[in-house]
Amino acid sequence: MVNLRLNLKQDELKCENCGAKLSEDEIYVREINGKEHYFCCSHCADKYEARFKEADRSSCC
Repeated sequence: MVNLRLNLKQDELKCENCGAKLSEDEIYVREINGKEHYFCCSHCADKYEARFKEADRSSCC
């Protein structure tokens, strides 16, 4: 596991998919569209990223 130092306030550390509280010791980071996003697990990251892919497909002319 990689030890990351995040520049976020402790009360702001929440999974962007399910809202679970995160700690610096237990966090999953994924880059999506050039921006880092924070999750509790890879499953939440997959679900969150899938929403971006669906939006890209549905935004056709």
